[in-house]
Amino acid sequence: MFIYNLFLSIIYFISLPVLIFKFKGNERKERFGRIKLDYTGVIWIHAASVGEVNAVKPLIIELLTKFPSRHFVLSTMTSTGQQAAENISPKLSVFYFPLDFLLPMIRIFNWLEPEMIILVETELWPNLLLQAKKRNIPVVIVNGRISDRSFPSYRRFLFFWKPLWKSVIAVNAQSSRDADRFRILKFRNVKDTQNLKFCLKLPEYDSDKIRAEMGYLKEDFIIVWGSSRPGEEKLFKQVICQLKTQMPDLRAVLVPRHLSRLAEIKQIFSDVKYSVYSESNKPDWLVIVDEMNILPMFYAISDIAIIGGSFYNFGGHNPLEAAFYATPIIMGKYYHSCRDSVEKLIEEKAVKISNPQDLSHDILNLYENKDETKKMGINAKLTLTKNSDSLKKNLEILERIFNYD
Repeated sequence: MFIYNLFLSIIYFISLPVLIFKFKGNERKERFGRIKLDYTGVIWIHAASVGEVNAVKPLIIELLTKFPSRHFVLSTMTSTGQQAAENISPKLSVFYFPLDFLLPMIRIFNWLEPEMIILVETELWPNLLLQAKKRNIPVVIVNGRISDRSFPSYRRFLFFWKPLWKSVIAVNAQSSRDADRFRILKFRNVKDTQNLKFCLKLPEYDSDKIRAEMGYLKEDFIIVWGSSRPGEEKLFKQVICQLKTQMPDLRAVLVPRHLSRLAEIKQIFSDVKYSVYSESNKPDWLVIVDEMNILPMFYAISDIAIIGGSFYNFGGHNPLEAAFYATPIIMGKYYHSCRDSVEKLIEEKAVKISNPQDLSHDILNLYENKDETKKMGINAKLTLTKNSDSLKKNLEILERIFNYD
């Protein structure tokens, strides 16, 4: 670890001017470990991005309710994660996760003086774990996951990681496969507590009312492609233009994963008639969404949800938001980032796994078989219900730790 941090410190000081230029305002202070709070002795929760924040949100709300005298803070890696985190509760302090160099991490620990750290999924940062170990601060992993890609690497460098993992006192894994991997990697107190992402609490929408307010007709068949990634917009364009002659009531909605790509996406559809969500009161046959945090609403009003990041090798995005609204789901074969969720949907016949060559045919088949489509949606919702014990299991373990504390 000494050699690792010596090497990292050299990189840190060399890259310091670039880092100072990259981060602005409060984010810059927080990235370098300067956090201002009116209290110390916090429970520090860390979730990387919006997906992890949404997964842990029900757990955080329960913890805030059950332990009102404790101070909880939440750090994230991304701006979208920050926005999602800030909407959880006014009782929750939110900040950007510091750079995992030695000096910023020492500084953040000195500022926060955490009593406990809760890491969501696989946020295993060496210097964070080193400081937790040195200061005897317990670390708990919730919704723990070890991906197919990272597992061999962790095993290969177990000599480096194993001493750092001594600070982890419990692992709540999101599947039996992940639990087995944590055990192989010599973590202690590993339990399969299922996936917190199944414990969704999303807004309830009146689909017919919203469709009418947005200018859609009752008979319109709406397909939403959620969280699209590079390459998928071109595929979507090809598919919907091909299907429009066979599906006269087709309406399409594209929700990009990253809004920074909007200019590029608009260029892709430059020869297609479309409207931009924020700029039009009446949707064209294709709508490109340019606002954050409204994908669940579009899943709620859609007839089919296509989950992005899964048709090319991005790992896939969470299909359970669509399942919450009993919306039939289509995904590509690249879903390793959400394998547990997708496998459970497959078991319940609640998702269609497709590919770029067959996507048009699969959509048309669902369009022409309304009973099958409706059943898929019902099965998707049922999958959530069957796997909703995760929140209770995680709470029971954390309550025992808190009370023992």
